[in-house]
Amino acid sequence: MKEDAKKTELYVGDISQYNTIQQYTLLKEHFDGIIVRVGYRGYSAGTIKKDALFAKHMQGLTENSIPYGFYFMGQAVTEQEAVLEAEYCHEMTKKYSPSLPVYYDSELSNPKGDGRADHLSRRQRTDITRAFCQRILQFGMRAGVYASENWFETKLYAEELAEYSIWVACYNASLDYHETGYDMWQYTSDYRITGLDIKLDRSYCYRAFAKNDTDGAKPEEEPLLEVREGVYRGSECYEVSGFGKTEGYLIKGQTVTTVRYNDRNEYVRLLQEKLGVDTDGIFGAETEAAVRQFQRTHGLTVDGVTGIQTWNALL
Repeated sequence: MKEDAKKTELYVGDISQYNTIQQYTLLKEHFDGIIVRVGYRGYSAGTIKKDALFAKHMQGLTENSIPYGFYFMGQAVTEQEAVLEAEYCHEMTKKYSPSLPVYYDSELSNPKGDGRADHLSRRQRTDITRAFCQRILQFGMRAGVYASENWFETKLYAEELAEYSIWVACYNASLDYHETGYDMWQYTSDYRITGLDIKLDRSYCYRAFAKNDTDGAKPEEEPLLEVREGVYRGSECYEVSGFGKTEGYLIKGQTVTTVRYNDRNEYVRLLQEKLGVDTDGIFGAETEAAVRQFQRTHGLTVDGVTGIQTWNALL
């Protein structure tokens, strides 16, 4: 929806671990809502990690009654990985009551453009983004997509994502975006607030989101995540059974999966980093031997398979 920015009365900010905030009351004076980063997928190893300030930001926002939503910076290279990213977001946010959507942040991983998802085709990236959003909708939450104006126009088939909340970034004096309608326009990354020694993103918001506005989404009767309690000391674990035999576990803030001989993926690479062996992402004989030695040393079942108990000891 193209509107004159001067006509809007709503302003939304977004914050992450790169925004250290001491006085959240100041945010309330300048923003009608805040989008908080839940986490991100690493652009190299591809592991999912929690934003370091997520809990602190949520405490500050809730204590000051500031409306909020969430975003996740994705680097999924398959639709299955995107589903797992959505599962992670739900697990991390299910105790909160957001007024704003959960946005999938689709952008270049770094200035070099050498991230694991940076060379996806437009078709692949659109399908992955849609997979994330659809899973969020299944949880009864609003879903949205964040990207720059150019990214929407050249890296995504934006018209196929029009059913979700669209949040466009463009730091020009005006926004000339016509691919779809849009709910928010991020117009600056240099907003300043007296009393906070940081720069903030600020967006015009053209939609007054209501808490019961879920864009037609219906919560599923049986949640996909089965929380396992009492298994680990000071850590959480969940099993994802939504696609094939893949299991994902949230252990000490990182999402991992069971890996074994002949597997080839980013979780094997993380395992190899932790074990101090060659990080080629291929679970071969050397990696299996290192796993068996680690299990033997730590009193675990010695089977060469890196499952939930071995991951818990490694992380």
